[in-house]
Amino acid sequence: MDAALGEMLSLVPVPRAAREELCARLAEPGRFYHGSGHVSLLWERHRRHGAGLLFQREPWNTWVACAIAYHDAVYDVTRTDNEALSAELWLRTGADLTPQGISWVAGTILATACHLAALPEPGMSEEAWAVRLWVLDLDLTPLGEPPDVFVANTAALRREQAHLPHEVWERGRLAFLRGMALQPRLFRTPVLHDSFEAAARANLARELSVC
Repeated sequence: MDAALGEMLSLVPVPRAAREELCARLAEPGRFYHGSGHVSLLWERHRRHGAGLLFQREPWNTWVACAIAYHDAVYDVTRTDNEALSAELWLRTGADLTPQGISWVAGTILATACHLAALPEPGMSEEAWAVRLWVLDLDLTPLGEPPDVFVANTAALRREQAHLPHEVWERGRLAFLRGMALQPRLFRTPVLHDSFEAAARANLARELSVC
C-alpha cells in the first residue's frame, strides 16, 4: 500500500473488516484504471491542490477521504449502477461519522455517476455543495493529464472494457469525449479549473481530431 493510500484510509472511520473489504475490492483483477492507484492519485491531488482551503478543514477532510475511498468501491463493467452499489456498500460499513456525514458521503458517491450533471440537494449548505464539487472535480482531473498519461489511461480503460467489441467501445468513448468537449466548463472548482482545464481541453481536442 502506498503512503497516500495509507494516509487516506487512516482517516476513513470504518471497522477493520470493512477497510479490508474495501482494499480487496480496489485490488480486484481487471481494475486497470479504477483501482487503488486511481484512489491514491485523487487523494494526493486533494492534499496538494486543497492545501489551505476549506476542503482540508474538518469535518470536510475526513468526509472527502471517505468519498474518495468508496466512490469506486463496487466496479463491475457489466453493470450501470456501480455508483449506487458503492453508496449502498458505504452505508453498510457502520462508519463512525455523524448522520450528516454519512449521508453527504453517500450522496457524493452517487453524484459521480454523472459529474457535470450533479446539482445541490434541497437544503444543502453552500459549503457542503462546494466540497462535493471538489470531489467531483478531483475525479475528472485525469482528463487533464499529460498526453502520454492520458493515452495510457485510455488503454487501461479499454482493458477494463475488453468484453466490448471495438466498435461499441469506440462509439461509447467518442460519445463521452464529445459530450465533455461541449461542456462550457469541465472543472467548477477554481483551483482545479486553473490547474487542469487547459490540458483537459487539449486532450479532448487531440483525441477528437483523429476520429
